[in-house]
Amino acid sequence: MKEKAYGKINLSLNVINRRIDGYHNIDSIMLPVDLYDEIELEIADSDSYECNIDLPYDQHNIIYKCLGLMRREFDLKNHYSIKVTKNIPLSAGLAGGSSDGAAVLRMINELEKLGLSYSQLACFGKKIGADIPFCIYQQAARVRGIGEIVEPFHLPIGYELLLIKPQLGVDTASAYQMLDLNKCQHPNIEEIKKSLLSRQPLKKILGNSLQYSAFLLNPEVENIICEVNKLGYANVLMSGSGSTVFVLGYDGENLDELKKIMQKKYAFVYKTTILTM
Repeated sequence: MKEKAYGKINLSLNVINRRIDGYHNIDSIMLPVDLYDEIELEIADSDSYECNIDLPYDQHNIIYKCLGLMRREFDLKNHYSIKVTKNIPLSAGLAGGSSDGAAVLRMINELEKLGLSYSQLACFGKKIGADIPFCIYQQAARVRGIGEIVEPFHLPIGYELLLIKPQLGVDTASAYQMLDLNKCQHPNIEEIKKSLLSRQPLKKILGNSLQYSAFLLNPEVENIICEVNKLGYANVLMSGSGSTVFVLGYDGENLDELKKIMQKKYAFVYKTTILTM
Protein backbone atom coordinates (compact mmCIF):
# COMPACT_ATOMS: atom_id res chain seq x y z
CA MET A 1 0.00 0.00 0.00
CA LYS A 2 1.32 3.44 -0.92
CA GLU A 3 0.17 6.90 0.19
CA LYS A 4 1.16 10.47 -0.51
CA ALA A 5 1.86 12.34 2.72
CA TYR A 6 1.19 15.97 1.82
CA GLY A 7 2.94 18.86 3.55
CA LYS A 8 1.17 21.96 4.84
CA ILE A 9 1.57 25.66 5.35
CA ASN A 10 0.16 27.78 8.13
CA LEU A 11 -1.54 30.53 6.17
CA SER A 12 -1.48 32.34 9.50
CA LEU A 13 -0.71 31.29 13.09
CA ASN A 14 -1.73 32.96 16.32
CA VAL A 15 -0.10 31.64 19.50
CA ILE A 16 -2.60 32.64 22.17
CA ASN A 17 -1.06 31.65 25.48
CA ARG A 18 1.13 29.21 27.34
CA ARG A 19 -0.72 26.46 29.18
CA ILE A 20 0.02 25.13 32.65
CA ASP A 21 1.28 21.86 31.07
CA GLY A 22 3.89 23.80 29.07
CA TYR A 23 2.13 23.54 25.70
CA HIS A 24 0.69 26.56 23.89
CA ASN A 25 -2.84 27.19 22.68
CA ILE A 26 -2.93 28.22 19.04
CA ASP A 27 -5.41 29.38 16.41
CA SER A 28 -4.31 28.76 12.83
CA ILE A 29 -5.40 28.28 9.24
CA MET A 30 -3.56 25.26 7.83
CA LEU A 31 -3.62 24.38 4.14
CA PRO A 32 -2.31 21.21 2.43
CA VAL A 33 0.21 21.75 -0.36
CA ASP A 34 1.13 19.66 -3.38
CA LEU A 35 4.52 18.67 -1.99
CA TYR A 36 4.56 15.21 -0.51
CA ASP A 37 6.56 12.31 0.86
CA GLU A 38 5.67 8.82 -0.38
CA ILE A 39 5.06 6.12 2.20
CA GLU A 40 4.83 2.42 1.35
CA LEU A 41 3.66 0.02 4.06
CA GLU A 42 2.95 -3.69 3.78
CA ILE A 43 2.46 -6.61 6.15
CA ALA A 44 5.69 -8.64 6.09
CA ASP A 45 7.53 -11.54 7.76
CA SER A 46 9.74 -9.13 9.71
CA ASP A 47 9.96 -5.41 10.37
CA SER A 48 12.05 -3.35 7.94
CA TYR A 49 12.51 0.35 7.29
CA GLU A 50 14.04 2.08 4.27
CA CYS A 51 14.38 5.81 3.61
CA ASN A 52 16.01 7.75 0.80
CA ILE A 53 17.75 10.05 3.32
CA ASP A 54 19.68 9.28 6.48
CA LEU A 55 16.80 9.36 8.94
CA PRO A 56 17.25 6.95 11.86
CA TYR A 57 14.36 4.64 12.67
CA ASP A 58 14.22 4.97 16.46
CA GLN A 59 12.24 6.61 19.28
CA HIS A 60 12.83 10.04 17.68
CA ASN A 61 11.22 8.99 14.40
CA ILE A 62 7.51 9.88 14.13
CA ILE A 63 6.69 6.84 11.98
CA TYR A 64 8.33 4.59 14.59
CA LYS A 65 6.30 6.23 17.35
CA CYS A 66 2.99 6.07 15.44
CA LEU A 67 3.46 2.41 14.59
CA GLY A 68 4.40 1.59 18.18
CA LEU A 69 1.31 3.41 19.46
CA MET A 70 -1.04 1.43 17.19
CA ARG A 71 0.62 -1.84 18.15
CA ARG A 72 0.10 -1.13 21.84
CA GLU A 73 -3.45 0.19 21.51
CA PHE A 74 -4.73 -2.68 19.34
CA ASP A 75 -2.34 -5.49 20.28
CA LEU A 76 -1.20 -5.83 16.67
CA LYS A 77 0.96 -8.90 16.03
CA ASN A 78 1.91 -8.35 12.38
CA HIS A 79 5.30 -7.13 11.15
CA TYR A 80 5.58 -4.38 8.54
CA SER A 81 7.92 -3.29 5.80
CA ILE A 82 8.09 0.50 5.50
CA LYS A 83 9.65 2.48 2.66
CA VAL A 84 9.82 6.27 2.84
CA THR A 85 10.69 8.63 0.02
CA LYS A 86 11.26 12.08 1.54
CA ASN A 87 10.65 15.16 -0.60
CA ILE A 88 9.55 17.58 2.14
CA PRO A 89 12.63 19.15 3.77
CA LEU A 90 13.34 18.63 7.45
CA SER A 91 12.92 21.36 10.11
CA ALA A 92 10.94 23.41 7.60
CA GLY A 93 7.58 24.16 9.25
CA LEU A 94 5.87 22.07 6.55
CA ALA A 95 4.86 19.12 8.78
CA GLY A 96 6.81 16.54 6.78
CA GLY A 97 7.35 14.19 9.73
CA SER A 98 3.81 14.66 11.04
CA SER A 99 2.34 13.95 7.62
CA ASP A 100 4.39 10.76 7.35
CA GLY A 101 3.12 9.63 10.75
CA ALA A 102 -0.47 10.44 9.80
CA ALA A 103 -0.13 8.39 6.61
CA VAL A 104 1.07 5.40 8.64
CA LEU A 105 -1.92 5.73 10.98
CA ARG A 106 -4.31 5.76 8.01
CA MET A 107 -2.61 2.77 6.37
CA ILE A 108 -2.49 0.67 9.55
CA ASN A 109 -6.18 1.42 10.04
CA GLU A 110 -6.90 0.06 6.55
CA LEU A 111 -4.48 -2.89 6.51
CA GLU A 112 -5.59 -4.14 9.92
CA LYS A 113 -9.29 -3.37 9.21
CA LEU A 114 -9.62 -1.39 12.46
CA GLY A 115 -12.53 0.70 11.18
CA LEU A 116 -11.43 3.93 12.86
CA SER A 117 -12.77 7.30 11.69
CA TYR A 118 -10.47 10.21 10.90
CA SER A 119 -11.60 11.82 14.13
CA GLN A 120 -10.51 8.73 16.08
CA LEU A 121 -7.19 8.55 14.23
CA ALA A 122 -6.60 12.22 15.01
CA CYS A 123 -7.09 11.48 18.72
CA PHE A 124 -4.34 8.86 18.55
CA GLY A 125 -2.14 11.14 16.48
CA LYS A 126 -2.25 14.00 18.97
CA LYS A 127 -0.45 11.74 21.46
CA ILE A 128 2.57 11.81 19.13
CA GLY A 129 2.58 15.31 17.62
CA ALA A 130 0.50 18.48 17.48
CA ASP A 131 0.37 18.64 13.66
CA ILE A 132 -0.68 15.01 13.16
CA PRO A 133 -4.44 15.59 13.67
CA PHE A 134 -4.49 18.12 10.80
CA CYS A 135 -2.36 15.80 8.64
CA ILE A 136 -4.86 12.96 9.11
CA TYR A 137 -7.46 15.00 7.21
CA GLN A 138 -5.13 16.58 4.59
CA GLN A 139 -7.74 19.28 4.02
CA ALA A 140 -7.92 23.03 4.58
CA ALA A 141 -8.82 23.59 8.22
CA ARG A 142 -8.90 25.95 11.13
CA VAL A 143 -6.82 24.37 13.88
CA ARG A 144 -7.06 25.27 17.56
CA GLY A 145 -6.09 24.11 21.03
CA ILE A 146 -2.62 22.59 20.86
CA GLY A 147 -3.47 21.30 17.38
CA GLU A 148 -6.05 18.70 18.34
CA ILE A 149 -9.14 20.75 17.37
CA VAL A 150 -9.39 20.47 13.59
CA GLU A 151 -12.27 22.14 11.75
CA PRO A 152 -11.99 21.27 8.03
CA PHE A 153 -13.55 23.56 5.46
CA HIS A 154 -13.79 23.60 1.69
CA LEU A 155 -11.36 25.90 -0.06
CA PRO A 156 -13.15 27.07 -3.23
CA ILE A 157 -9.99 27.63 -5.27
CA GLY A 158 -6.33 26.65 -5.13
CA TYR A 159 -3.44 29.07 -5.39
CA GLU A 160 0.10 28.91 -6.69
CA LEU A 161 2.68 28.90 -3.98
CA LEU A 162 6.44 29.37 -3.81
CA LEU A 163 8.28 27.77 -0.89
CA ILE A 164 11.70 29.13 0.05
CA LYS A 165 13.80 27.52 2.76
CA PRO A 166 17.28 28.61 3.87
CA GLN A 167 19.96 26.03 4.62
CA LEU A 168 19.31 25.99 8.37
CA GLY A 169 15.99 25.10 9.98
CA VAL A 170 14.35 26.38 13.15
CA ASP A 171 13.90 24.11 16.15
CA THR A 172 10.21 24.13 17.12
CA ALA A 173 10.79 23.74 20.86
CA SER A 174 13.29 26.63 20.86
CA ALA A 175 10.89 28.82 18.87
CA TYR A 176 8.15 28.38 21.46
CA GLN A 177 10.55 28.74 24.38
CA MET A 178 11.86 32.08 23.10
CA LEU A 179 8.44 33.45 22.19
CA ASP A 180 7.45 36.77 23.76
CA LEU A 181 3.65 36.85 23.59
CA ASN A 182 3.62 40.60 24.25
CA LYS A 183 5.83 41.39 21.26
CA CYS A 184 4.89 38.84 18.61
CA GLN A 185 2.15 39.09 15.96
CA HIS A 186 -1.38 38.00 16.84
CA PRO A 187 -3.32 37.73 13.56
CA ASN A 188 -7.11 37.59 13.54
CA ILE A 189 -7.73 34.06 12.27
CA GLU A 190 -11.50 34.48 11.93
CA GLU A 191 -10.99 37.52 9.68
CA ILE A 192 -8.39 35.65 7.61
CA LYS A 193 -10.67 32.65 7.09
CA LYS A 194 -13.53 34.89 5.97
CA SER A 195 -11.27 36.81 3.58
CA LEU A 196 -9.83 33.58 2.18
CA LEU A 197 -13.24 32.08 1.47
CA SER A 198 -14.53 35.28 -0.11
CA ARG A 199 -11.26 35.94 -2.01
CA GLN A 200 -10.71 39.29 -0.37
CA PRO A 201 -7.17 40.75 -0.08
CA LEU A 202 -4.96 39.07 2.53
CA LYS A 203 -1.75 41.09 2.43
CA LYS A 204 -2.44 43.30 5.46
CA ILE A 205 -3.91 40.63 7.73
CA LEU A 206 -1.61 37.58 7.50
CA GLY A 207 0.64 36.93 10.47
CA ASN A 208 2.61 34.29 12.36
CA SER A 209 3.38 34.65 16.07
CA LEU A 210 6.45 32.42 15.76
CA GLN A 211 8.21 34.74 13.32
CA TYR A 212 9.34 36.68 16.39
CA SER A 213 11.39 33.70 17.58
CA ALA A 214 12.46 32.55 14.13
CA PHE A 215 14.02 35.91 13.27
CA LEU A 216 16.17 35.61 16.40
CA LEU A 217 17.08 31.96 15.82
CA ASN A 218 17.67 32.17 12.08
CA PRO A 219 18.06 35.71 10.63
CA GLU A 220 17.91 34.30 7.08
CA VAL A 221 14.16 33.88 7.53
CA GLU A 222 13.74 37.62 7.97
CA ASN A 223 16.14 38.28 5.09
CA ILE A 224 14.03 36.18 2.72
CA ILE A 225 10.81 37.94 3.69
CA CYS A 226 12.41 41.37 3.25
CA GLU A 227 13.88 40.42 -0.14
CA VAL A 228 10.55 39.12 -1.45
CA ASN A 229 8.66 42.16 -0.17
CA LYS A 230 11.15 44.48 -1.90
CA LEU A 231 10.49 42.64 -5.16
CA GLY A 232 6.82 43.61 -4.86
CA TYR A 233 5.21 40.46 -3.50
CA ALA A 234 2.77 41.09 -0.68
CA ASN A 235 1.47 37.74 0.58
CA VAL A 236 4.67 36.50 2.19
CA LEU A 237 4.96 34.69 5.52
CA MET A 238 6.88 32.02 7.39
CA SER A 239 5.08 28.68 7.81
CA GLY A 240 4.74 27.14 11.27
CA SER A 241 7.89 27.46 13.33
CA GLY A 242 9.95 27.84 10.15
CA SER A 243 12.28 28.07 8.52
CA THR A 244 10.32 27.89 5.24
CA VAL A 245 8.88 31.13 3.86
CA PHE A 246 5.93 30.92 1.47
CA VAL A 247 4.77 33.37 -1.18
CA LEU A 248 1.12 33.07 -2.10
CA GLY A 249 0.33 33.77 -5.75
CA TYR A 250 -2.88 35.63 -5.06
CA ASP A 251 -5.10 36.89 -7.89
CA GLY A 252 -3.02 35.16 -10.56
CA GLU A 253 0.30 36.64 -9.41
CA ASN A 254 3.12 35.03 -11.42
CA LEU A 255 5.81 33.39 -9.28
CA ASP A 256 8.12 32.07 -12.03
CA GLU A 257 10.48 35.05 -12.08
CA LEU A 258 10.71 35.08 -8.29
CA LYS A 259 11.53 31.37 -8.34
CA LYS A 260 14.48 31.99 -10.66
CA ILE A 261 15.84 34.71 -8.40
CA MET A 262 15.46 32.72 -5.20
CA GLN A 263 16.99 29.54 -6.64
CA LYS A 264 20.28 31.37 -7.00
CA LYS A 265 20.39 32.14 -3.28
CA TYR A 266 18.63 29.51 -1.19
CA ALA A 267 18.86 25.80 -0.51
CA PHE A 268 15.27 24.80 -1.23
CA VAL A 269 12.98 26.66 -3.63
CA TYR A 270 9.86 24.86 -4.83
CA LYS A 271 6.86 26.09 -6.77
CA THR A 272 3.64 24.24 -6.04
CA THR A 273 -0.07 24.77 -5.34
CA ILE A 274 -2.51 24.81 -2.44
CA LEU A 275 -4.67 21.67 -2.61
CA THR A 276 -8.45 22.02 -2.57
CA MET A 277 -9.31 18.39 -1.77
